[in-house]
Amino acid sequence: MSKRDISLNPSIHEPGRRRLLAASLIAAGLPSGAQGQKRYDPGANDQEIRIGQTMPYSGPVSMLGTVGKTAAAYFEKINAEGGVNGRRLRLISLDDAYTPVKAVEQTRRLVEGEEVFLMFGTVGTPTNQAVHRYLNAKKVPQVLILSGSSRWNEPRQYPWTLSGMFSYEAEGRVYARHMLGQVKDPRVAVLSQNDDFGKDYQRGLEKALGEKARSLIVAQASYEVTDPTVDSQLLSLKASGANVLMLFTNGKFTSQAIRRAAELGWKPQIYLPAGSGSIATILQPAGLDNSTGAITIASVKNPLDPQWRDDAGMNEYLAFMKRWAPSLDARDSLNVTGLSMTRLLVDVLRRCGDDLTRENFMRQLLSLKDYSTPLMLPGVTVTTGKDDYELFGAMRLQRFDGKSWVPFGEPVNLR
Repeated sequence: MSKRDISLNPSIHEPGRRRLLAASLIAAGLPSGAQGQKRYDPGANDQEIRIGQTMPYSGPVSMLGTVGKTAAAYFEKINAEGGVNGRRLRLISLDDAYTPVKAVEQTRRLVEGEEVFLMFGTVGTPTNQAVHRYLNAKKVPQVLILSGSSRWNEPRQYPWTLSGMFSYEAEGRVYARHMLGQVKDPRVAVLSQNDDFGKDYQRGLEKALGEKARSLIVAQASYEVTDPTVDSQLLSLKASGANVLMLFTNGKFTSQAIRRAAELGWKPQIYLPAGSGSIATILQPAGLDNSTGAITIASVKNPLDPQWRDDAGMNEYLAFMKRWAPSLDARDSLNVTGLSMTRLLVDVLRRCGDDLTRENFMRQLLSLKDYSTPLMLPGVTVTTGKDDYELFGAMRLQRFDGKSWVPFGEPVNLR
């Protein structure tokens, strides 16, 4: 898949026409109040709002591309209902193969060629990092991206970038604190992706452990996203005698690590990133029995959790998937995340009214208070501010029981 464009209308570029109309109104002595209320930046006009995105539709984490397909389906639904304030949403989603070079190429195409209003939901730390400075220099919103790098919470230096996830560093701290309270005599082995994604988790883990980090972390190994497997890394980690395995991993590497640990007869307490918690695409390939007991955190409800069987938000999600995205797996929690974040984006665009400038969009996005979608877990809300770009204030821990993720305990504060 190289491109997803759900608009039925061609691009409309009319800045010159708007200026001529405004001048005509003034010359004719007509009131210009209504005209003055409409303000547009590139990518927006009376008919449509163009939204850009790059996704790993191919490459080592191609299973994550499903969130882009879910977003496209939701935009299609919104358009069928009349759009946002009368404007159609046009999503242009291009394949970046989870490679920085491709992400740069496709992002430039979206910004300079397609003239998108904003960039939304791009997956991955290395891909977003590659275009981070470029988008901020262009003052193009880079928002609700699926990466929890701590660099996305730097509002003074990079005011146009905001993550759609909790930070990896905060997530690593949560796992460390839970482990210290629940695992007797912990000895920790760490497998991490060798980039900012893995390093942020590692930093959060070590900060939470403090001086204990040197004695408790007994083995560490890393991998490159181009590696075929992590089999050799698991062999060395098991040999350390660790009884805790922190997987700061992505995509197929999470599946491989869980499966390989089981094949080696190693049964540590496993912690894995929320972004690697999909039952359909991560845990099933790893083996559901092998994954039983693993712990992660979450912000949204899991479609396989029986406690949401009669939940209005979950039933609405399932009906949406059946009608608008029948080719996608409704059981995949990645699609729940994708839909929840896309709903948030659409709500913010609605709040913009006829002031569709990038500055006003960011102002509305950074004015959310106790916001929630029907798919977020109880106690999980979004509050934003101009000086704090940490989207979520709290998360829920959850444990895999062999069939579904089961939330436990009270919401955990991430700040």
